[in-house]
Amino acid sequence: MYLKKFAAVLDRYEAFWEHRSIGRPLLNISACSDYSWHRNPESVEQKWLDEELIVNNARGAALHSTYFAEGIPTMFSNLGPGMLAACIGGTFKLAPDTVWFDQAPVVRDWNDMPKIEFNEQSELWQHLIRIQKRALQDGNFAVSLTDLGGIMDVVASLRGTEDLLYDLYDNPEEVRAFTMHVRDLWLDAFDRQVQLCGSTGLPYTSWMGFASRLPWFPLQCDFCALISPKQFEQFVLEDIVVQTEHMPRSIYHLDGPGEIPHLDMLLDIPRLNGIQWVAGAGKAALTDPCWFDMYKKMQDKKKNIVLLGAIDGNHLDAIERLVKTLDPTGLYLSGWVGGEDDCKRFVENVTRWCE
Repeated sequence: MYLKKFAAVLDRYEAFWEHRSIGRPLLNISACSDYSWHRNPESVEQKWLDEELIVNNARGAALHSTYFAEGIPTMFSNLGPGMLAACIGGTFKLAPDTVWFDQAPVVRDWNDMPKIEFNEQSELWQHLIRIQKRALQDGNFAVSLTDLGGIMDVVASLRGTEDLLYDLYDNPEEVRAFTMHVRDLWLDAFDRQVQLCGSTGLPYTSWMGFASRLPWFPLQCDFCALISPKQFEQFVLEDIVVQTEHMPRSIYHLDGPGEIPHLDMLLDIPRLNGIQWVAGAGKAALTDPCWFDMYKKMQDKKKNIVLLGAIDGNHLDAIERLVKTLDPTGLYLSGWVGGEDDCKRFVENVTRWCE
């Protein structure tokens, strides 16, 4: 049912992945006027671990929303950013707005290493599988791969960010060897997620909320905002390249100005499909002209651009300026417009602005 209803939408997503034009940017927008189906969790544990609550809320959103352009119903399998750490020997702590994996680092001494291996029976992985299996049985929405995290970010959770920064100078060989080990565990977990989330024929998606007929993942390294380009090349770049070669498609999550110094190296990765830019709190909006030169650099390298939350129904003039400046090929925008009539009119206007 899902594939039949959204077949044309998936065709347009295929054009996006193949960097082909559809005449305008991809637009992921929807409208919903009835939220009576939504149930709030009564505890932190219920928010993250109650599969019935999570799946029912995803079903409610899918069935009570109207989707426009490239809008599609998806469920983010959310057990916190970088949850892999808790599945290979690390710890986790549930919080109201996130799940922490760096509160109690387990790698305290490079000469006395704990066992760091994938544990299929780990508590968080078992919760994840139960949630995803229940969601896949529903069939009204695509079920995302979970947020495994960036490889170096997982290492930072296991070692501790401050200690890891010192290690780059004091123990570089140990860091590199351990990172490569974590990389192997990451690739194994990714393959397990692909096998499960693709088992019913639904498209592949992620926390970014858009689709592909082939497996893909948002790659990242938040840790790299703290290091130099030379260190990025020494400790991070190879692993991202290996990830892009392991999967059919990928987008890099460029999280804030601190990561811009590494952008040129990322743009030179042949199999990386695109960049998702996050300006960060207190910075100019994604549609601000101050970012246009960076966007054009990405487009010159034939990389797709993903701008989540860029659409603001109160400032659609900013979208008009953006789409009239950039090539719409490979440009993806999401956000809020308003009601159904507003969404219809917005898609018409964007199409017209691109003529």
